[in-house]
Amino acid sequence: MNESLLAARYAKALLGQALEEGVAEALYPIVKSLSQSLPMRAGWRATVDNPTLSEELRARFVVALAGENPPPLLERFVRLVLSHHRESQLGEMARAYVKLYRHHYGITYARITSAREMPTEVIEQLRGLLAQRFGGEIELDVFEDAGLIGGFVVRVDGRQMDASIKGQLERIRHQFINKNKNIV
Repeated sequence: MNESLLAARYAKALLGQALEEGVAEALYPIVKSLSQSLPMRAGWRATVDNPTLSEELRARFVVALAGENPPPLLERFVRLVLSHHRESQLGEMARAYVKLYRHHYGITYARITSAREMPTEVIEQLRGLLAQRFGGEIELDVFEDAGLIGGFVVRVDGRQMDASIKGQLERIRHQFINKNKNIV
């Protein structure tokens, strides 16, 4: 079975059970954190995939990565995943859960990357503009990248709006190249 489809099915089941138990909102930040941190944690995969460790120990390890006092549903879910030998898909399942949760609650995810730290007022103005444009709640992550030189880049649902100086210079470069192709 396609690994993304498998991850989506597990995530859908987790969201359904979380909604039924009334813990979806409490589970969301935990799973979101796992979806972002699992790929970056060195050795987590080797520990979870280690067949010499008991399933119990591997499940406790993953739950411990989730932080203090996660809902019991998370531990049951991790045990289910491990019992079906799907531990290699945990990160993908977490990312799928985050997407499904956002879709279920009508949350639009936006990512702003700026050359420098943006004032809170500017961030909130952008959040308001995005809420008007896309409707509903906006979940916003803000990052810094000095390579942009100035300005910012906004990514929403696979679309990108580039208001950075680096982007403007790149567009000018492409225009210059295209005009010079016609000359030669």
